[in-house]
This record gives sequence, C-alpha cells and structure tokens, in this order.
Amino acid sequence: MPFSDDITLLRRSIDILREIGVSKIYVVVGYQADMFKSYKSDDVQLIVNPNFEFTSSMASLAMVKNLVKDDFLLVEGDTFYEKDVLKRLSEIPAGNCFVMTEESGSGDECYVETKSGFITKISKDRHFVRRFEGELLGLARISNSTFQQLVAAWEASENSYLNYEYLMMDVTDVLDRPVLKFKNLIWGEVDNMKDFKKLQNYIYRKLRKKEDPFDKENLLMYLSYIFPNKEVSSAQIFQIGGMSNKNFRVDYHGKKYVLRVPGNGSEGMVVRSFEEFNSMEGSKLGINPPVHYFNSDTGIKLVDFVEDAETLNAATIQRHDNMKKIANIYRTLHHSHVRLKNEFNVFREIEKYDSLMKKTGAAMYEGWEIVRSQVMALESKLNYLGVDLHPCHNDAVPENFLKAKDGTVYLIDWEYSGMNDPMADFAALFLESDFTIENQDYMLSHYFEGDIPDNAMPKILCYQVLWDYLWSQWTVIKEAKGDDFGTYGRDRFNRAKELLSRINH
Repeated sequence: MPFSDDITLLRRSIDILREIGVSKIYVVVGYQADMFKSYKSDDVQLIVNPNFEFTSSMASLAMVKNLVKDDFLLVEGDTFYEKDVLKRLSEIPAGNCFVMTEESGSGDECYVETKSGFITKISKDRHFVRRFEGELLGLARISNSTFQQLVAAWEASENSYLNYEYLMMDVTDVLDRPVLKFKNLIWGEVDNMKDFKKLQNYIYRKLRKKEDPFDKENLLMYLSYIFPNKEVSSAQIFQIGGMSNKNFRVDYHGKKYVLRVPGNGSEGMVVRSFEEFNSMEGSKLGINPPVHYFNSDTGIKLVDFVEDAETLNAATIQRHDNMKKIANIYRTLHHSHVRLKNEFNVFREIEKYDSLMKKTGAAMYEGWEIVRSQVMALESKLNYLGVDLHPCHNDAVPENFLKAKDGTVYLIDWEYSGMNDPMADFAALFLESDFTIENQDYMLSHYFEGDIPDNAMPKILCYQVLWDYLWSQWTVIKEAKGDDFGTYGRDRFNRAKELLSRINH
C-alpha cells in the first residue's frame, strides 16, 4: 500500500539502496508472495520462504545463505527511516554494525542496552531491561563471517521461530556488536493499519518538512539583523524540523544556536509580544534555554542550541525519571508567582479561532455546530469545579520537552503560553503522548506530592475536550492557508466528541 503518491515501504528502501550504490538486492518474501512480483528487476531478486507461516526472521534470513558471499546490509521490510541511516551504515568499511534510537512506544520494541558503544543486551521484554537506552531499528550491517555463524547456529537449532537478533547475541562477542546511535530520528515500524495511518499522516509528513529545501539567502538576511555590523555569510545552517514553524541550527563564531522562523498561518493565532515576554520569564526560571534574540513583529527567534540533546517522544516522556522531571518543571512554572503577559482562556481562544476561520474561508468538520455548543457548555462546569490561574505553557507536545546531555529537561516553544489553570497543562500532556492511566496517576502524585485533589481529573477531562476542539480549529485554519496535516485535525475533532460522551454520561 502506498503511503504517499506511489511510495511504498519496500519501494522506498529499494530506491534508497540504489541511491547509495547497492547493485544487488534480495527480497525475502512469504505471505502473498505473488504481490511482490512487480519489484523484480535486474538488481532485485525475490526469494520465497515457503515456510513463512511456521518460522520467523532467522529462517527468512537463512534463505539467502547460498547467494550472499560478502558483508551485506540487512533491511527489515516493515521499517521506515531517514535516508541517512542506510548511508551511514553503507560507509562503514568492515564488520557488523547495528542501529538504535530512542524507544518509540510502538509495542513491538526491541530494547537495547550498551556499554562503550557496543550492545550488551537485546530484549523485546521490558522486564529484562535495566536501562532503557533505546531500541533497535530493523537495519544492520552484517559481516559474512557472522552470517555463516548465524546460519550454522540456525541449522543446529530446534526452534523454528528464532529471531536473528537473539541468535546474534549467541554467536557474537560484545566487540562484534558495535552500534550507531541516532538521536531524534524520524522513523517508524508498520505492523498494522494503525501504524500505517501514523506513517501516512504523521511520520512521513514530519520527514518531508525536515527535508524541505530552504532559502539560505533569507536565513542569512535574518542573521544579519540579529548580528548587525557582522559578516554572517560564514554561518553554517542546518534544518532541524518543526511542526508548524521551521527551525534551523546555526553554527556561527564557535557557538551553536536555534533559529526559529514562523510557519504559515500564524497571524492572529499567536501574539508574539506575549510569547517574547513569557519565554524570557521561562528562561529566568531555568526551564527554557536562554533567548538571545526575539523580534515580536516577525516572530524570528534565536536561542541557545542544547548540545547532544534528546527530543522526548510519546514513549520516552513516560519514563519514570522523565516524568519526575516534568512534574518538577510544572511545579516550578505553576508555583512561580510570575505574572505572564496574557491570560490563555481556551473558550475565548475558540471564539477567536471562529473569527479566523471566517476570514480564511476555512470549513469546520461536519457536525461541529452541535459539538461546539457542548464544548462551550463546559465553561460553567469548570467554574463549578474551580478554575485557578497560574503561569502555564499550554502546548505539551512531547517534542517541546528537550533533554540535555546532563539530564536537564527544558520546556521550549512558548507560543501559546499564558495564565491558565495548571490542569490544562496536564490535560495537554496526557493527550499529546497518550499517557497510560498508571502514568497519569504517577505524574499527578509527584506534582501534588501524594495528595491529588478530587477535582483534578474531572478538570483534566474537560480541558482535554477543549484542547482537542481548539487544535482541530487550528488545523483547518492552517490548512486553509496552505499547510497539510493529513487526518490530524479530524482525529482530534472525533476524539473531542468521544471525550464529551464520557463527560455527559
């Protein structure tokens, strides 16, 4: 199935292999083998595992034992990854090499523990793992000698369901298992339709944004404003992604920065003077990296680049050590006595977005009139539960939590910050990373130091409805101005309806 235009997972891998100079490709197939015939070509040979139903990955790998005579790249067909991963693997001159990144939370993780850059443990059972360093991607460089050992061990085995990763641990020493670590890698594994939709509507779009070419002359012009009377042409600029804005790493005069350039359709949604003041206050509290430049007219911003940092994701944000740090960040922010420039009232934001939709000609999703009336009725419910106004961040996507090499976690991107109820921050946090019930309890218990108020969870549920409805409006406005977010907005709208039904019943 193509996830974009005519691009399928297997076609993309084959194209990347060709691009990096691989001239001989074997594709081992089993179930519905005939469907893969269109991939056959002079450099692609199909190998059928007739026993696919009763075997696992090692059996399929062993199918090429009489064909592969040299070191080779192993690519699992259900894996999506950045091109640079295979390129880096192909440049290793000899020996084995594996690839790992932060855990994904996919449910099918192959967890890894390492020592001095070599793999010491592999397990798909999280109960066997002492340190969650990350997980293996289904890409590796395998030496011919190791392959011969794998095949010999496989042929002597009585278990037809062996996976090659586990057998690799049996036939190699630690020094034969070096690993390349990639931080903040855009990748995914597709085992079912849910994974496929995630690839189609989120992961691939995120990669395209990261790989989009940029106008260097414009960026240099911005830098000339930031560093007046200085020669900026020597600055090195690298695109580093962003959901609605574009972010670039800038290396200039021995220092590294992040340059933020606002994306399409931000006008009317974000008041940059509020963001400037609020983000500066966040820096003073030590929870936001230092801000060096902020233009409240254009939204151009320059902040310190956090060296070798890890951007948290929906899985890593729910590690216990990270949850404790995030609870501390929120406690620092919410209890700080800082008065931010503005109040972020979600009901008034919804009304503001109504006006923006009219201006842009954006059309809300079918049935929105009924949903909106139910959403706005939550204002009286929240007033009954009790609304507390404190400094809040209001945009708790996991990518806004940055973990430095020393373990410090920062909360970045203060576009939507303002005075709000702290439970709105937790509502966003739990929604954006799909927190388990147990981890919601763990986070709130640390934040409230073991004494969670009775009204906390009812308020959080109300704010979750509000966030989903607001960000569905945000999406249709953005898309009316040229962006494409796939099913993101509709999914949030549908979830708002589902959460409303829980409140109403």
